[in-house]
Formats: sequence, structure tokens, C-alpha cells
Amino acid sequence: MPSEVCTQVVYAWRQSDPGGKGIVLLLFLLSIYAWTIMLEKGWSLWRVRSGCKHFLSQFDPAESALKLVLRKREFGGPIAEAYFAALNEVMDILNVDAVSLDRHCEERSLPQALTDREIDKVRATLERVLAAQNLVIEERLGVLGSIVTISPFLGLLGTVWGVMLAFIGMAQKGRPDISAIAPGVSGALLTTVVGLLVAIPSVAGLNTILNGVKRTNVEMDNFVEDFSAKLRLQVSSATIREKRTRAEAAG
Repeated sequence: MPSEVCTQVVYAWRQSDPGGKGIVLLLFLLSIYAWTIMLEKGWSLWRVRSGCKHFLSQFDPAESALKLVLRKREFGGPIAEAYFAALNEVMDILNVDAVSLDRHCEERSLPQALTDREIDKVRATLERVLAAQNLVIEERLGVLGSIVTISPFLGLLGTVWGVMLAFIGMAQKGRPDISAIAPGVSGALLTTVVGLLVAIPSVAGLNTILNGVKRTNVEMDNFVEDFSAKLRLQVSSATIREKRTRAEAAG
């Protein structure tokens, strides 16, 4: 059965005119490019999703926004990158030098509480880094969407073109003979088949990737809100010292 199908496809290819063959070759190249994009983006998206999942599993239960700052090498992905960029912004705002950075991170405290404007500035840093990462994640998905859209139309163009030539040939011969147009029509229909074979897996792959991108975007948005909330609740070093003094006095 497969050999019979191959024989029929080869016959249809041989009956195609140069324009139809050109469209089939173009669709073949588009198919290769589409599969390249789908495999590359699928792999990179899986790595992004894994990195985000690992980071959020450690960040979500943490009471302090500074809990993970000393574990930079353990995490990867856009959310982790935004987290460390935001913490660098926090330290710049509060003028924390490298010497006292470790102490504050170990105590999970800030030299002083951040104002609303300072928190908004940190939030802007988060959103800027995540937006840049999102552009990388969605890179070339527009091209894949274009392939999904134009492939069936290219196939239809080849079919209409081939059928038109077949009927012109029949008219020139002056006799309505099905045997005169059947080879040309079979070659013309090949372009539609190839166009659908390109579009169907491409649209399935694109929808799968976009679903993963959508979930990642939701996680990014939630992280911005969670980080900002934890930063507002972050206690200062003075507060910690005051609590320790009270505890010692009570003891």
C-alpha cells in the first residue's frame, strides 16, 4: 500500500506543470522551516517552563523576597533572571555595597523599608526584563503563523492554476475528453494535498507552543504581583534588631 501511494504521488508530480512543481517545492521548503521552528521553540519552551517551575517552587512558599538571592546558580529561566535583576535594583536604590550585601541576604532584611515609588521602580525593572524575555520566547512564532496561513492558499493556487491549464488544453484539442484533462488535474490537486500536509501539523504545533507561552506569561504576571507584595512586607534591619532587643529584654 505505501509503495502504491508513492507511485501515485510520483505520477501526479510528473503530470504537474512547472508552476505546480515550483509551488510543491516551495511548500516542501516551508514545511522544513516550520518543523525547524516547532522543534527549536518546543525545546526552548520546555526549558523555560522547567526553569520557571523550579524557581517558583522555591519562591512561592518563601516569606522573604530575599530568600533565594544567594542561590543564583541554582536557577535559570526568565522569572529567575527578572528576580535577580529586581534585587540588584533594590540594592542600588538602598545603596547596599557588596560587603554588607551577604549580611542582609542572610538576615533576609533590608537596611530600610522601601517607599511606594521605590517599589514601583523595582516593579518596572521586573516588567522590563520579563518583556524582553517574552520577546525571545515568542521569536519566529509569527513566521510559523504565516506558514500556517499561506500554505493552504499556495496549495489552492497550484490547484486552480493546474486545472485552468488542463481545461485550456482540452479546449485547444476541441474535444471534451476526460482522459485529456485527468493527468493535468491529478498534478494540480497534488499542490492542495501538499499544502494541507504543511498546514495541519504546523497549526497543531503552533497552538501547542502558544498554549505554553500563555501559561508562562500568566506565571510571569503572577510573579510580578507576588514579588511586589513580598517586597512591601519585607522587614528592615532596624525592625529585626528592635525585635531582638525586646526579646532579650523580656527574657
